[in-house]
Amino acid sequence: MRTLFLVLAAILAFACGNKSSQNKEENAIQIKVAAYNVEFSKNASAIEIGEALKGYNFDVICFSEAPGGDWTKEVGSVMGLNHIVLGKYSTAGHKDKYKTIASRLPLYDYEEVLMADTLHSATRAKIKVNHYEFVIYSVHFPFATRGQAHFDETNNKIQTFVNYLKERQSKEFAVVAGDFNFIPTNTHTVNQYHKMFNDIGLDVSWKELGIDCTKLNTHNALKPEENGSGKVIDHIMYNTAKIRAIDGNILEMKKNLSDHKPVWALLELK
Repeated sequence: MRTLFLVLAAILAFACGNKSSQNKEENAIQIKVAAYNVEFSKNASAIEIGEALKGYNFDVICFSEAPGGDWTKEVGSVMGLNHIVLGKYSTAGHKDKYKTIASRLPLYDYEEVLMADTLHSATRAKIKVNHYEFVIYSVHFPFATRGQAHFDETNNKIQTFVNYLKERQSKEFAVVAGDFNFIPTNTHTVNQYHKMFNDIGLDVSWKELGIDCTKLNTHNALKPEENGSGKVIDHIMYNTAKIRAIDGNILEMKKNLSDHKPVWALLELK
């Protein structure tokens, strides 16, 4: 009889444990976020890009170099992401290089965050998941290529944005996604821009997911010889004290539709 009692108790404990774990999983606050620099849609239409991405069931996607007008609305409708924010300023003043956001959930409190001037900005909006508010930033950072003066200008712009985020980390769940134009710190080099974000508590999803970016690439996707070059410059970044990445990767497409590859992460509140 005692043996039977112990067996029943063990079964009951296992069942309760499973139920508790299941409830915890069901109650987890999660969002599936993606970022994609679409190179002003010159290699594929909004419909083609939407069809290629819709099966991944993203909750939010941040586009960079997106055409203006109804492009984001069109691609979002194919993906089932019918809430749209179109950034005010095209990156570097170029045609059809907007930062945009498409979401399954309503977007609100839109703001264009200037990185010192209108040539570079972050498109910001909020979504609410089970009463928890996430702040989404769609970004496309500058890249210094023209000597010390350009380097100093780029450094100032990124630092301006980092300072903006720093003031808000105590009160918001920030997710920053897009084309950062820098390779994150790795075993070979320390990236100063990546360090700026680390210093305020934000980091890229690759680190938490244990993905070695030195053997991958997100840029020059249309050049097979660049595959595995280490040029991972598109990221999803978040405050690691509040959020964790539980899944994510670079999307390796059969046919690349841009010179960048899409990236994604499944994020969960801690």
